Amino acid sequence: MAAIIWIDLLNSDWRDHRGQGRREDRLDRADWRHAFLQGLQADVSGLPEAPLKAGLRALRGVLRRNVERVVARGTAGGRSLGDLNRLLGRALLTRRVTLRAGSPRLEFVHHARGLDAALGEIAGSFASALEAGDLARIKICRNPDCGWVFYDRSRNRSRRWCDSSTCANLMKVRRFRLRRRGLRRRPRR
Repeated sequence: MAAIIWIDLLNSDWRDHRGQGRREDRLDRADWRHAFLQGLQADVSGLPEAPLKAGLRALRGVLRRNVERVVARGTAGGRSLGDLNRLLGRALLTRRVTLRAGSPRLEFVHHARGLDAALGEIAGSFASALEAGDLARIKICRNPDCGWVFYDRSRNRSRRWCDSSTCANLMKVRRFRLRRRGLRRRPRR
């Protein structure tokens, strides 16, 4: 899979993986929003900040509920899928065939503008992942302080942490320290 824009949106709700309780909603940062939205085919340049942030936050909530269901149950469905379909319905997409370098190519054409088009494209990327991807590969980091969503590309689908150099190492150190504390507290016989 290429860059996964729906995961980027989900992970815009940043939490300090080290357990210090810090949090940042990156949707509040204009530079982050600009970089994120720049890759979309939808033009949101004239939109006021408040509705743009509110729309992205609402979509992030819908995606989070869907991902939590996929991780917990191994399947999509329920009310959260209905919410996703409503967002996709606002996107107003059609398809057309164009020629590129003499080869036919299927393209999606946005008829919606602005926010609806942007939200539809992000929701569409998640819907494509549900359809084409292996749902067992969509995961949430097991570090309770992190909660990042990632797509597990490991061969045996066994990855549990968002990143081996941060959360995986941190959790290994925590487990080691807990074991060490347990050893020290045992009474000697």
